[in-house]
Amino acid sequence: MNTFPTSGLPLSEPIDFLLADVAIRVQLSATNHKLAVARYEAVNKWIERPGSPLEGCVDVFYAQGSMAIGATIASKLVHDEFDIDLIAQLNLPADTPPHRMLDLLEAAIRGEPGSRYHEMTVRCTRCIQIRYADGMHLDVTPMVRLAHLPERCGFIFHARHRHEDRDDRRIVANPWGFAQWFMEHTPAELAFANVFEARAADYEATLFVAKAESEPVPDLVAPHRKSMALIALQLLKRWRNVQYDQREGRCPPSVVLAKFVADNANCTRTLSEELLHQAKQLKLAFARAQLTRELIVVSNPACQSDVFTDRWPEGLEAQGAFLSDLMVLVRKLEQLTGDCDLATMQQILSDLFGERPALEAIRAFNRRAGLAIVQGESRHVPGSGRFDIAAGGSAAAATAITTGAAAASRVTPKHTYFGGPAPR
Repeated sequence: MNTFPTSGLPLSEPIDFLLADVAIRVQLSATNHKLAVARYEAVNKWIERPGSPLEGCVDVFYAQGSMAIGATIASKLVHDEFDIDLIAQLNLPADTPPHRMLDLLEAAIRGEPGSRYHEMTVRCTRCIQIRYADGMHLDVTPMVRLAHLPERCGFIFHARHRHEDRDDRRIVANPWGFAQWFMEHTPAELAFANVFEARAADYEATLFVAKAESEPVPDLVAPHRKSMALIALQLLKRWRNVQYDQREGRCPPSVVLAKFVADNANCTRTLSEELLHQAKQLKLAFARAQLTRELIVVSNPACQSDVFTDRWPEGLEAQGAFLSDLMVLVRKLEQLTGDCDLATMQQILSDLFGERPALEAIRAFNRRAGLAIVQGESRHVPGSGRFDIAAGGSAAAATAITTGAAAASRVTPKHTYFGGPAPR
């Protein structure tokens, strides 16, 4: 194994440091999290403004999906674009035609010509999207509560056109319930969460160095306590996006990956073990489905009528393509966690997660490892990814590398769980 001698620290192997740093570089930073919260609070107030078509109609407005569980990563491979998914629970009749429900929300957000969101608003098949100049998107999905179903469970609405169509439908969904279930099944390991947050904060602080003389550095409080399962989910989403970046058609929905990760969490000791374990479980599930020539079905444990696989996979070919990807992923992760030198690690990490975050993670690791070597606390074993830590200095050296230059956020293709732009 690529390993430091056992130190009792939550990150004890070079590959664990590197995977953590890749995840930090592709996730939503604490700064962007604050910005997203400020923006969706502003949108909530705007939708309910006097004269809005939805004035007095919003029962509750909340984050859903990756934003709700702390798993948001950038929606593009090259540019820092983040999709923030929101629910607007509306006090409207449940039998409102789907296209009409989207009409009302679109009108409430778009507003009059010259108003704040008028030129930023895009209608999609299940949501209204607000596109900011910095690349952040807010996807607002209208929902009507169904009182006979579990808490916050209701209809969301699917309509491709601005007029009634045979494809229009109401879909039972409970994203709030799923978020609660996911967090219950992936509790943060305190030691890991503390180390991961320290690395993220260190990296993000470096982003403000150039501005430090003229602007105060913001308070960098991590928005979520991270579990290894949650970081594995972010890495799996990033890997999926790399695989599907140039492909036609839909990619596996983030919520499907999240369901599998939560089902199989809390079984490992290290981040690399967790990621490999989760990849193997996904491979096993999809291999079984493909063997029986059945499409995999994944439902919301908080509401069985909420089917996450309603639009993907479209057929056995799409399912088989994902299974082939998973087989390669498992093979490469097994290589990463074996006897693997840093150059090979960098190549595999680039293949799996993209060149930029992999290269930045390797550079950050080398800086911290080099410092530990200079201080006489660590010694690199040539030709391998192993570092031996000098006697008496193991805790200090490991801590220096663990809490040093880390990685904050960037990176991935937009998931298609709530649909693309609708034809005008």
